[in-house]
Amino acid sequence: MTTIIRRRKLGMSSVRGIVDASTTNIQWVRSDRQLPEDSLYIRWGCTASVPSTNVINKSSAIHLVNDKREFRMELEDLCPTTWFHWEDVPMDKLQEGVIVRRAKHSQGRHLHVVDNLVDLVHICNRYGENNYYISEIIDKVAEYRVAVVQGRVVWVAKKTPSNPDDIAWNVARGGRFDNVRWDDWPLKAVRISIEAFNLSGLDFGGVDVMVDREGRVYVLEINSAPSLTSPYRQQCMAKAFDYIVQHGKDTIPLIQERGGYKKFIHPAITERAILSPS
Repeated sequence: MTTIIRRRKLGMSSVRGIVDASTTNIQWVRSDRQLPEDSLYIRWGCTASVPSTNVINKSSAIHLVNDKREFRMELEDLCPTTWFHWEDVPMDKLQEGVIVRRAKHSQGRHLHVVDNLVDLVHICNRYGENNYYISEIIDKVAEYRVAVVQGRVVWVAKKTPSNPDDIAWNVARGGRFDNVRWDDWPLKAVRISIEAFNLSGLDFGGVDVMVDREGRVYVLEINSAPSLTSPYRQQCMAKAFDYIVQHGKDTIPLIQERGGYKKFIHPAITERAILSPS
């Protein structure tokens, strides 16, 4: 039996959808309840202790991606230019406008756009040293969430904001996710999402990326409990978890040759997935 562990008020509909779509014995339980004795545990954004070493998503990896500041340090050139102390922000960049965010944030909250030193210092001091990060503003034209499991992609969704002029295109604030067909996957964004995922230590996660007017791709963050608001995305995640139950959680490497979406897609999703020779 496999148990998905979720935090209270986090991911109930997503987890229920996965369990309903699974073809193996998967159940779910809240982290503040008694955990059953099982052969495999899946942490859904939850860092609670479990009575086994056979766990999908280590607590250390979840802690890393939940601390957006710390994970930006890991991402380096994959993310927008980021500063970790207000004194490091060049004045010309500040005058153009920069984004200040608390180290741990969600759903578009704790976001500030500033263009002067007084406001910048005030906000940073309010959050406290090592509890914020500052980044450049990207003139984006598209934003995606790429769900990665074992280093392979199980679905891609494009964000459609309620207001394209907003800095944060957040679904919790009126936007939506639209599923992207395999043939239409933005392959550069998919590849970079996998690069970022491989830095996280996670076994699965939702990578948020954006694309600017020149086609450059930037990683924003990785969610260890990605919202699954459609039956299709729930089914894809269930297939990937069923695959782990049957085959183990080892990373599935990419081939070096070209292959379109087939070299990136998870084999649980389609038999067209191209795998490395064994």
